Amino acid sequence: MTKNEYLDELRKELKLNNVVDIEDIISEYDEHFNFKMNEGLTEEEIARKLSSPREIAKEYGTNAADVNKFEKNVKVTGIVAMSIPMAAIYALIWASVVVLGGFALCSLATGFCLITTINIGGLIPAMPYFPALVLGIACFGLATLSAVGTIYFFLYTKQWGKVYIRWCSNIINNNRYPSISKHPKIAKRLDAKLKLIAIIGLACFLSAAVIGYFSMCIAAGSMEPWHTWNWFQ
Repeated sequence: MTKNEYLDELRKELKLNNVVDIEDIISEYDEHFNFKMNEGLTEEEIARKLSSPREIAKEYGTNAADVNKFEKNVKVTGIVAMSIPMAAIYALIWASVVVLGGFALCSLATGFCLITTINIGGLIPAMPYFPALVLGIACFGLATLSAVGTIYFFLYTKQWGKVYIRWCSNIINNNRYPSISKHPKIAKRLDAKLKLIAIIGLACFLSAAVIGYFSMCIAAGSMEPWHTWNWFQ
């Protein structure tokens, strides 16, 4: 059964069971198909692993009065209590995303200052132009690598939030909803481009950093050029 066939059958069964918010439910299962297909599964494989549309429709068609309200309230209380520390951890993860993004911007600004010899507030230590040029290129490579890392970190952090919310919903509602992949949905072409950019950034950073260091050593006549140029005085 293909995705469209499965969803059409599910929509039909939901209508027969007088379920409300049918399109919201269809959207949930459509998203589930998309995530699993992004992981490499075929539409037929995903459909086989899911419950039949008739069984799903019967679950959604269950009368709300039959639900054990006491059990549900206990679950909700437990989820709320657990979500307080989880929210703090999640906030720290988002803060890390911001820090990584800020580091990428700082690396970009440092590289620009090294290459253009613009020294804002005297933050760039004195050195010959060629080492500064090469180290500026290294900073651009580091900024590129950090920017790609920020994009992936952002997408995964956002996705983990969705996964946790879905997990809580399933706990409260006895696993009525399809699971969500912990991996964000990224188009394969975009994913390949981001990885290529990250590899180029890493290669640029490592090679330019090594060349920059040895060029400083040659210019200073010392393996510790920062002492020769009195950077820390």
